[in-house]
Amino acid sequence: MVLATRIASILLMIGIFLRAGETAAPLPEEGSKELLQELKACKHRIAFETFRDGNWEIYIMNADGTNPVNLTHTPNVQEFYPKASPDGSKICFCADEGEGDNKSRNLYMMNIDGSGRTKICDNAREPCWNADSTQIAYLKGEFPKYDAMDFVTKGIFIYDLKSGEHREHVNKSIHHLYCLNWTPDGNWFVATVHGGMGFNHAILALQANGDKVFDLKLSGCRPDVSPDGKSVAWGHGDFAVGVATLEFTADTAKATDIHNVVQSAAPIETYHADWSPDGKYIAFTRGAKRAGKKLGLAPEIPGSDAPGWNICVADPSQKNRFVMLTSDGKSNKEPDWVAAPAEKK
Repeated sequence: MVLATRIASILLMIGIFLRAGETAAPLPEEGSKELLQELKACKHRIAFETFRDGNWEIYIMNADGTNPVNLTHTPNVQEFYPKASPDGSKICFCADEGEGDNKSRNLYMMNIDGSGRTKICDNAREPCWNADSTQIAYLKGEFPKYDAMDFVTKGIFIYDLKSGEHREHVNKSIHHLYCLNWTPDGNWFVATVHGGMGFNHAILALQANGDKVFDLKLSGCRPDVSPDGKSVAWGHGDFAVGVATLEFTADTAKATDIHNVVQSAAPIETYHADWSPDGKYIAFTRGAKRAGKKLGLAPEIPGSDAPGWNICVADPSQKNRFVMLTSDGKSNKEPDWVAAPAEKK
């Protein structure tokens, strides 16, 4: 009887621990307070998607997590996947609009304060900017009918802000990419592919003005190229943020010096790495894995429910020196740094 009671007590404590982990994963004990103090002095901000008040919205907050502001305020539209222009003046993002057969995932742009909202393209997703903030690259939906899966895409397209014109990438075989990045020199795209272009699942480098494609041989997905184009961060499996050195020539691309800067333990996943404009920090998402869910409902997918997930910032020069900035677990995901006006690039 005593043994049974002890076992029951242990099982109860395990259950409490796991439930707590779903909403507020423990923070690293060493360095987090000091890192938070550093971030208080950082002039850059962070945009992110969040599910609050029954709706997906895009928020922006200070680098230390203070002063969160809703930029979208649209109860009938779901906005997510914010990508700030390198000069810090604008944000492009995805929006799910309509219901039933009329539902569509579309691409928008707005000023950094939420004003000047403009539609860029219907049935488009996964955008990124060029280095001088004059063009947006994006992926078209593979089918006319709405699909929430991030990799259901076909082709890379370029939108020019000044002319309003769209053009398609010269490589017409581009298929099933997601998490698109444009290197600062304009010569390469880096993205994840899932079941397309002869690949099962890989992180690719694709010539921006040619048809050559290279497997960077990085296990995981959702890459983010650093502002200087010399490094890439990504979700190294489900439970780590990896960093590697990028090496490009005119005709080849490869990744070297692969290592982890954040290492988590199941069931706490790490995703959505994003370099700060000065390359000093990496923002990322951290939250509990949802067991038993199919890929279409995976919490790491943009606009997919992720209870208990929060935004964190890590110091890539050290391992596991990070701090959690949000704590409400309202599906806070896809952080993207916004450059301070005084440090436009």
